[in-house]
Amino acid sequence: MTSRLEVLWSPIGNRFILWGGDTITSYELTPKKDGGPTAKTFNVSDTHIAEMICTANNQHQVKCMDIYPHSQGDEIVALGGSSGKVIVTYLAKLAWDGSGLPRKEFSAKCPRPCTSINFNPVDSHFVAVGLEKYKPDNSIMIFDITQVCAKRDPTTTGFVAPINDGSKAIWEFGMSEHCQNVSWFHNNSKILATGMNMKFIRLFDIRDPTRVVTSTVTKAALGVCTNPRDDKYLASYFENQVYVWDTRNIEKPIQILPHAKPLIKVGWCPTKCNLLTTLQRENNYVSLYDIQHPTIGNEEVEPTIMERIVNLKTTFPLSCFSWHGTDENRILSSAGSNSSGKIEIKDFYVYDRMTLALSPYSELIWSYGKKTLKSADLKTLPGYTDISLKIQKRAKAQYGLEEEFHKNADHVRDDEALSSIWRWLHLSAKLVESGRVTCPSVNASHKHPGVLSVLNHDYEKFPSDTVTKPWADLGHSNCRGSVKYYKRQDRSKALLLCSWPVFDDTLGLKSFLETLEKEHAYSRAAAIAVFYLQIPLAMEILNCGPVEEGFNYVGIALAGFSNEEDSNWRKFCLTAMKKISDPYLKAMFGFLLSGNHNYDCVLKDTNIRVDDRVGFALIFLSDHKLYDYLNKLSSELCDSGILDGLRLTGNNPPGIKLLQNYLDDTADIQSTTLIAVRAFPHELNSDTVKNWILNYQELLNQWKFWFERADFDLMLVKYRKERPLPQVYISCTYCGKNISAHLRSLKSQQFSRINVAGSTNKLTGCPHCRKPLPRCIICLMTMGTSISDIDCISPQSFDNWFTWCQSCRHGGHSRHITNWFKEHLECPMVGCSCKCYSLDYTSPAN
Repeated sequence: MTSRLEVLWSPIGNRFILWGGDTITSYELTPKKDGGPTAKTFNVSDTHIAEMICTANNQHQVKCMDIYPHSQGDEIVALGGSSGKVIVTYLAKLAWDGSGLPRKEFSAKCPRPCTSINFNPVDSHFVAVGLEKYKPDNSIMIFDITQVCAKRDPTTTGFVAPINDGSKAIWEFGMSEHCQNVSWFHNNSKILATGMNMKFIRLFDIRDPTRVVTSTVTKAALGVCTNPRDDKYLASYFENQVYVWDTRNIEKPIQILPHAKPLIKVGWCPTKCNLLTTLQRENNYVSLYDIQHPTIGNEEVEPTIMERIVNLKTTFPLSCFSWHGTDENRILSSAGSNSSGKIEIKDFYVYDRMTLALSPYSELIWSYGKKTLKSADLKTLPGYTDISLKIQKRAKAQYGLEEEFHKNADHVRDDEALSSIWRWLHLSAKLVESGRVTCPSVNASHKHPGVLSVLNHDYEKFPSDTVTKPWADLGHSNCRGSVKYYKRQDRSKALLLCSWPVFDDTLGLKSFLETLEKEHAYSRAAAIAVFYLQIPLAMEILNCGPVEEGFNYVGIALAGFSNEEDSNWRKFCLTAMKKISDPYLKAMFGFLLSGNHNYDCVLKDTNIRVDDRVGFALIFLSDHKLYDYLNKLSSELCDSGILDGLRLTGNNPPGIKLLQNYLDDTADIQSTTLIAVRAFPHELNSDTVKNWILNYQELLNQWKFWFERADFDLMLVKYRKERPLPQVYISCTYCGKNISAHLRSLKSQQFSRINVAGSTNKLTGCPHCRKPLPRCIICLMTMGTSISDIDCISPQSFDNWFTWCQSCRHGGHSRHITNWFKEHLECPMVGCSCKCYSLDYTSPAN
């Protein structure tokens, strides 16, 4: 008697059979209703409960069980007993013996326990039974149950069995052997797979009972099961190893799958191709193995297996599982035992691993089931934002192609970092062109040097001038001590790259601060004024700020500035700084309160703009500290892909690394490519930039942005400063040689340059074979003839160009073809039904 609790899906709707110990029970799944489970129901999922149909107790002799695959109304079950008796009857008859339902019994010649029982999936009136070893008898018997199921199930198949009295086996195999289990093949249903003597896997054919179809010696003779979807595969197990066999060559397994614990069940999913399921002892999960058998050409290669673990979320260790016969991905599991009274059944859907794909038009496509794909248009989802949508919008607006850098910033106002870097590119280019910033360490053609490029790194030989000013000399008589800052010509140039004026340029400072005030950046303007030691000017700016934001109170507080250690102003500000949320106001007071020239409150505050932190460092840090700080900051910004790092690196190689990290973080291939082309012309031939360019061009092609792609290519030619090779050639119909005047002049000098569009030196024949060129399908003149001869058109006009349909290859002069398709859709060639005009993506017909 089995000690495990086993579960089997019934072929009748949402019913299943649970058996173990001496009880066999039939249940039906129904949707949950109001109220909790009752004595005859229990939860199997979040949406369904199992309701008991009938139960049969005192089934002490049952060792194995199977359900008739074509049961209707009531389940027909085959029970194998411990004495070799096989009972085939309706489960309802086991529950209520007086029900009047038919019952059939079969017996082995010599009593011994049954080990396995299995209905034939096609000729389902045949049931195969495996028995333990008995020397003078066979261990495999096949019975015909036609008399039982005919009374209630008229749909049985018509395989004609040998005539007998109905209680004896019609086929027997395995003389003096022990059979562990039996399993019918599903497509070739006349063949039976068996595990024999703990060391053989054998296949028997009931059409020829005198011989074994095939056999192999293996210790993995337990749990032999056939694949319902493919007779090619067979599975078995031994201890903690699963063996997968190819029945065409069963001499050795094609795969051995090791497990951590001993196995208790192996089975194939009936609704999935080659999906093997295994269950280990004392586990609450099953392992799924998707066996793929690829082919290369006409040859099969070694199968690949994808493993997956599925937790069925049971409290107790699993004892059995059963795949639903028709519902895809549905598995039933049992845990616990009848003897302990702890039973747990779970109805679970094992969802497939989805294959996702995102189209260039923001459509998400994923696999759904066997032969189904589902899609969703992400653009219709509320709040959906994607970089591809931004790229499309910006490409339509000619983003990145504007001659003036700052105009490109207007297209990305929604991205402050991106618009800021375009404005900086404009600033750096103007400073270099005007000669205010020079960078001897890089090529003179580099118009976008960074701060690190402008600074003189030999600071030991050329140290900065240190300026120390007492606070009293700055108009603060109640202050002691002094403030120290540093000056050098290269520091002044670097300040200009940060948009800051030279330190002693009072007019430039006022102009800069007025610009900030117009942008309502009052706190930033006040802080910069303090950094330039212009505290009265900072007070004026704060007094001009909005009253509701309290800037005037900050100005009043600033008026009492005193750096005395024991002053009330200092004590008050140290306390109040903890409550200030504005980073610039906090940095302003932190600078005034700083001692020992420690300015971390400004330099390490990431809420303050990079250019402002760098500008502050250029004024107040000594040479050694300045270079250490800038190098560390540059490295951090490059690694993080923050575009403001270009202010430090400029268009040097570290800037390419920064752009790559920015691309990895944002997927903005458009901005990365455009900045690289516009600001790094000397890097256009590097593999990295070439890859960016090709990817951006391919993206525009996928969206069919032909005009935007053409505009980008024209801009690219300008910065590469080289003429691109032609992409379209005209070849002779007869000899196939190129007749394009441009290419011919490059490759061969034996022909003089011919102006195809001109009225002189007209080319109307192939210069190689002298055969005539095709005729215009409208005017019937030979191509190469200028239509200015017949129309009042300039000979150099586009109207003279060769034009043809890429589908039917008919064409002529561009002017004539265009005029034709103003009134027609079909090709002008007699007999050609090609709708040339509708094939053009840009035509109004589409």
